[in-house]
Amino acid sequence: MIGGDLFVPFTAVLALTVFVGVAAKRSVRSAKDFSNAGSTLNSGMVAGALVGGFVGGTSVIGTAELAFRHGLTALWFTLGGGVSLMLLGLFAGRLRRVGVETLPAFVGHLYGDASRLGASLFLSVGVFIQVVAQLLAALPLLSVLWQMPLEAAAAVPALLILTYVFFGGFMGASLVGVVKTFMLLGLLLGMGIWLFGSLPLSAYQVWWEAGRLSLFADGVSAGWAQGMAMVIGIFSTQAYLQPVFAGRDVAAARIGSTTAGIVVILIGLISAWVGLFMHDIHPDIVPREAIPQFFVLHTPAWITGGAMAVILLSVVMTGAALVLSIGTIVNQDVIQRFTTRFSSDQQQVMLSRLLIMLFICLAYWLVISHTDSYILDWAFLSMTLRGVTVFFPVVLYLLGFQPVSRRSATIAVWGGPITALLWAAIAYANTGIDPLYVGAAVSLLALLADRKQKPKMNTPSLGHDIQG
Repeated sequence: MIGGDLFVPFTAVLALTVFVGVAAKRSVRSAKDFSNAGSTLNSGMVAGALVGGFVGGTSVIGTAELAFRHGLTALWFTLGGGVSLMLLGLFAGRLRRVGVETLPAFVGHLYGDASRLGASLFLSVGVFIQVVAQLLAALPLLSVLWQMPLEAAAAVPALLILTYVFFGGFMGASLVGVVKTFMLLGLLLGMGIWLFGSLPLSAYQVWWEAGRLSLFADGVSAGWAQGMAMVIGIFSTQAYLQPVFAGRDVAAARIGSTTAGIVVILIGLISAWVGLFMHDIHPDIVPREAIPQFFVLHTPAWITGGAMAVILLSVVMTGAALVLSIGTIVNQDVIQRFTTRFSSDQQQVMLSRLLIMLFICLAYWLVISHTDSYILDWAFLSMTLRGVTVFFPVVLYLLGFQPVSRRSATIAVWGGPITALLWAAIAYANTGIDPLYVGAAVSLLALLADRKQKPKMNTPSLGHDIQG
């Protein structure tokens, strides 16, 4: 059972962030404030929102788990994610030029309502799968600290997610994300210094000879597939584009995205380092508990308590950002498109909060039903589904290609994810070909089949840049 010297810093960190999340309610005066903070975020808050939304259980606990098992191939998740966030900054101007709040609305503006509906449905499912991964990642943290039933352990992160976004919406998630980023960087810097002073050079030689420092330990194809899934998935996720739309100007969005990308890569490197270390020193532990056990076994109790709270906060904040993005998409791109019953600002905010509660409850039910599944398996499935839905339609626009016909775009948006899901269920086990490749090929071929347009053009501005 957790002791007092560990319990005090643990609860202090969580209490501070809960206070920040609830206090953000004062900033919510309209549906736009709830969904994207009224496009007022500075570069630090953009970075905080992105790190808060991306760095969670899959980035820290999942990366350490995979590094414990297979070595540095675990870096693909954070490496691909970090590079993708930097690319978001590079394209921030073109992303904001359309003047929308959601990714499906972005797709719909370019390619029509049928594409917008398909993007809304498949992106929501893909993001929801990632929420399940975050709740799963919280379980080893809590199991190390407390002996409690599975149902109670899964309820803790679910309730925290509700607290962080139910009241303050995107502003609450952004403010807590900034606090979390500073805490996490301090924690990881301390971990890195400790490991640097503890590990002899011979350890790295052993890792190298055993192939544990290779990015392609699972094969070149698998490695590139995972990296591509991350790049594609980031560009296809509302939770990561939302901070870009919410920045007060292009410069804030660009600087914030670039900063977040660097931080994410650093976090992945140190998390993988811990996994490699724990495999050598404590090979008999449960791989998923590599990060929690590192603190329990190698740091004083007061540091362990704070560290556990920060890592739990990382898990929860990623889940919060993802749940908020699902609620925003379903509200604005599905429900508001088919009914005017919830048209007022007050009704839209209420509906978003109800949707958030619904998705949290569904994720909770899946977690208690699939506790033995791998965290990163859920994460890569989520990225693949999101990516094959909208990546190529979005990237063709960002690269300046003339938009294809609405019919081709609709086939791409619907055909890519359906093909990927069918391939995963029917053919993946026998062929070994990743569903990402198959779904992406269908999407790209559908878009390139329409050859009536010139291959490249200077796309005119579709609106004015979003200003705070």
